[in-house]
Amino acid sequence: MFNLVLDTLLLFTVTTPLVESLASRVRKHNLTGIYALIGLVASGIALCKMYYDFSSSTVTPIASSNIFSALFRTDMLSIFMTAIFIGIGIAAAVYSIKYMENDTGKPLYYTLLLAMISGMVGTVFSGDLFTLYVFWELMSISSYVLVAFRKETWEPVEAGFKYLIMSAAGSATVLLGMSFLYGLAGTLNFQGLAATLGASPSVWLYMAFVFILIGFGVKTAIVPLHTWLPDAHSAAPTPISALLSGVVIETGLYALLRTDFSAFLSIQAQWFGIIAFLCILTMTVGNVMALLQNDVKRLLAYSSIGHMGYMLVGLALATQLGLTGTLLHIFNHALMKGAAFLCAGAIIYRLETRNLNEMSGVGRKMPITAIFFAVSLFALMGMPPLNGFISELTLITATMQSNVGWLGVAIILNSILSSAYYLRVLRVLIQPNLSEASQKAKEAPVLMLISIGVMTALIIFFGIYPRPVIKLAQQAASALLSGGAGR
Repeated sequence: MFNLVLDTLLLFTVTTPLVESLASRVRKHNLTGIYALIGLVASGIALCKMYYDFSSSTVTPIASSNIFSALFRTDMLSIFMTAIFIGIGIAAAVYSIKYMENDTGKPLYYTLLLAMISGMVGTVFSGDLFTLYVFWELMSISSYVLVAFRKETWEPVEAGFKYLIMSAAGSATVLLGMSFLYGLAGTLNFQGLAATLGASPSVWLYMAFVFILIGFGVKTAIVPLHTWLPDAHSAAPTPISALLSGVVIETGLYALLRTDFSAFLSIQAQWFGIIAFLCILTMTVGNVMALLQNDVKRLLAYSSIGHMGYMLVGLALATQLGLTGTLLHIFNHALMKGAAFLCAGAIIYRLETRNLNEMSGVGRKMPITAIFFAVSLFALMGMPPLNGFISELTLITATMQSNVGWLGVAIILNSILSSAYYLRVLRVLIQPNLSEASQKAKEAPVLMLISIGVMTALIIFFGIYPRPVIKLAQQAASALLSGGAGR
């Protein structure tokens, strides 16, 4: 119907409630989680096949559904982003089997988890803005409900409602921008937009750019459109927090990249100043606000805002190296922040608190979790030889090549600033004086440790040997710079 990867995800999404019905009869309560995990692994295998077929062919756009008049497109950018989504999704699913063991409503949880990942995958495979918008809404609606999943308490409900209102307003703004683009070009196809809007820009094109930037900027958590993020990421179940910070906000950045490098190529020079200002504002506000947090999940959420500022640098520069750095950091941040949130969740699972002041010395009771947490935080600081160092160095080098070294200096200064709160978390973990809650703690369950351990190993591996990911990021950047015409 669409493509093999997306079809697999959607099939497992709609059949998950049926599996839960069977699981309740045979009293195998983890069966639903295992089934969701199988679905994600199967879609990963399908993606590998797609990558192999794509690498050995010259075909790029794929129209796969006459029913919905949808155009699906396979290029290295969509494959690269999908690999990130499915990889982090697998880690979250493994972690969720234990984390959600005692929660009610597991069929809804796993159905929404698969639906959210399906929405993200559909978004990056879309060949036109209309198809992208449909899958964008599938991703958004699923994530609203997942944020408010633990509706027994007020905090998730409030956070989910805030997220809903702001994100829905952003989606409506995107729709308005799309209407301007359709009026100008007579098409919403990315290739058609690139071919049609390459002439002298009109005031309507500038208006469309502003609306698209604001609309997708909400999901990307660009300051000052970020206010939903700390509440939503801290209130959601931890595996969902990892997905929200690790891949969902990056989907917003993908939408900005894909649209800007197809519809707005003719005003590329004009958008530099706007995006560069938003880069510095976003990274600085995110890191300063993280310094003020005592809630570990809110601290990590604000840290994600800071890292979105780094990623916007590639969009501002609009160069091959800049975009390679941005895409590389999208990949690395998904691993680093995903692992950090899952480590924090394991500690919260044992201590039943998110307050850093009540976690004093917990690393002495949970040494494996603490080591994994330390690796992810050092990577987020940009410490060599971990993967965060490579992508931040690439972005800084790109700013120097483009003669805007002050943007690179901003990244360096913000990395130094961020180390203050990351080191604070590490100091709390290894305190010799254990809090009352920490004294009763014990190591995280094995399934959680497996999920975190694999991600931590990848953080180290791709820091020491980043060549495979750099190559994929370069190919994805080339596809983006082609304006919709390249592979």
